[in-house]
Amino acid sequence: MDGGVAEGRTVRYGVRAGVGYGSIEVTSLGSGFEVVRYDVEFRAGSEVEFALPAGHFELECCLDGRLRVREADGGEGELRAGDVALSPRGAVRGVVSYGERERYRAVSVTGTWAGVEAHLAGFGVGAWRDTRPECLARAQYAGRASGVRNAAGPLEEIFLHRRSSTGRPLFLESRVLAALGAVVDAMDAPVRAVDSGIRLAPYEIDVLRRVPDVLWAARHAPPTLAALARASSMSVRRLTTGFRALHGTSVMEHHRRRCLERAAVLLVETEWTVERIAHEVGYASASNFGYAFRRERGVSPARFRRERERERERERRQGRSPRGR
Repeated sequence: MDGGVAEGRTVRYGVRAGVGYGSIEVTSLGSGFEVVRYDVEFRAGSEVEFALPAGHFELECCLDGRLRVREADGGEGELRAGDVALSPRGAVRGVVSYGERERYRAVSVTGTWAGVEAHLAGFGVGAWRDTRPECLARAQYAGRASGVRNAAGPLEEIFLHRRSSTGRPLFLESRVLAALGAVVDAMDAPVRAVDSGIRLAPYEIDVLRRVPDVLWAARHAPPTLAALARASSMSVRRLTTGFRALHGTSVMEHHRRRCLERAAVLLVETEWTVERIAHEVGYASASNFGYAFRRERGVSPARFRRERERERERERRQGRSPRGR
């Protein structure tokens, strides 16, 4: 990154010429958190190693593009549009990577877990603690669990808020607090599940974490819930209630979203026909795929592709950074 340019509480770093486009902005808040806004694209694929100490807090929402995460103890995952990653309490290390010409737009809130608890205590949430099993915490950091997705809305508002005004710090503080509130609610969900009799053993969590990949691998002939439960050595009820407690949504809804998110990437990054993309993500026909895509995104696949192409062309003409980290 090029040297930072300070604007009040915000320091803006540009991507070095020849490496890529765009900027990373870091804004320090009075609450002790930092808000980081990514709007970058790298010319060539790259890998960046990271090592974060125990107690480091990071909540990141991807608005557009893709970021691959390989965490030493948590496996591999990806952050795509709408995904939210939440760091574990323990130390983490690994590699983040970007493909050639890949764009990334995202917002993260960083600080310490102790700082989060102290901040929330001031609003009467003093008894709250991070109760996630370690395996789930690391899965969420690598973007492989959707339990904290409700934090995406407030974080997206931070990204879109570009006005320089006296009240901007207050706006950012309010959106950070709203995002933390969504995290607290997500953390409480497993506790409520336990109170209602759903107590997941560590091996069950590991099994449920693998369910999305099992469905993706079999997307052209997906198993029934009964078959999936048998393969997981669980009852259908145990599978469905446990999956919802872990991922925040139903088994098939989670799979449907994954297929459509992959389709959105293929529409932008390839010249494949809609029919080929429909088959690739597991739909039997282009018409079924088109109906599902319109319900999810509000536009047809063809229109989605045209709008993204126009947007990228407009950004290049204006000399702006295309999306990417």
